[in-house]
Amino acid sequence: MPWLALALLAMIAVLLRQPIIDALFALAEECSFHWGAYRGTLRLTQAIRMLGPDALMQRSLRQLRVHAHESLGRTARAVEGARRLADEARTVGDWSLANTAINTFINAGLYQEALEVERRWESQAAPGPEALGPDEQAALVQFNLCEALYNLGDWEAARERLRAVEEAAVGEPLLQQAILMQRAWIQAHTGQAEDALATLELLKREDIPRVYWSEVAFTRAAALLALRRYDEAGNEAQVGLKLARRVASTRNGLFMLGHIELAAGRLEEAARHFEAGAAHPYKGQGGGALLAWGDCLEKLGRGERAREAWRLVLDRDPQSAAAREAAARLGLAGWQVPGASG
Repeated sequence: MPWLALALLAMIAVLLRQPIIDALFALAEECSFHWGAYRGTLRLTQAIRMLGPDALMQRSLRQLRVHAHESLGRTARAVEGARRLADEARTVGDWSLANTAINTFINAGLYQEALEVERRWESQAAPGPEALGPDEQAALVQFNLCEALYNLGDWEAARERLRAVEEAAVGEPLLQQAILMQRAWIQAHTGQAEDALATLELLKREDIPRVYWSEVAFTRAAALLALRRYDEAGNEAQVGLKLARRVASTRNGLFMLGHIELAAGRLEEAARHFEAGAAHPYKGQGGGALLAWGDCLEKLGRGERAREAWRLVLDRDPQSAAAREAAARLGLAGWQVPGASG
């Protein structure tokens, strides 16, 4: 009789294993994209691993773990995982893996590496039958590469790429909302701030994962800043900080406040926000803000401290357009933008 009971329990365990895996994975996704509970994501994915998931689920788990490490500010670890995902993406022909790698590289300020994922895909990828939603994921890749382009200083190329994504995004509600936010961000930085606010009026925030709601507020703040509506911009930046779930969002909010105070002529307040952002654990991207911090310090008569801020641009965001400007301020005529390392 005990053997029969054990056999029955074993059968039940086998039958329930996949539903349990699916349920835990759904919970891990909620942790990552709704609650911003990234440590919970890591614990759940580790539990799923112990249940022996299939190869497709294992790849999805690796993606979630890379996203969680990135969102927690564990940039080096996330990049290490992203490099493996980029290689795997080409092997199995899965744009979803490529997209996670691209997002991670951009978060780390590795814009050339992000673009290299696409270039290598075109020459080496061998699409497999397990590729997930190739059209949607390929569009997401193009969407995210817009950010790489404008961080490199090519706003027009970013605009053109986004325009191409818009044509491929029909029927994809989440992507359509993300496109509106990206379009507004580009408009706010290219002399079309009024258009940016109008674009944001079309956006339905509830259709975007909650952990990115702060970015909607920061985009509106950028548009208001461009219109010199400084108090309103500051209020929006504060809203974004309250909504922030990712460490990058918190740091970006501090830098946004610095930009606003600097434009408003409140130099001491600007320097304080820039310094708080520079001291934040997340060190990726941010070259434009570090450059502005140096400019702010120079206006305050703190010349040597300004040079330290400009050097940080070269250390932390060397591939950015801001790095070229920082090198010029430092008198480094022969400085070259680092290229892709793989």
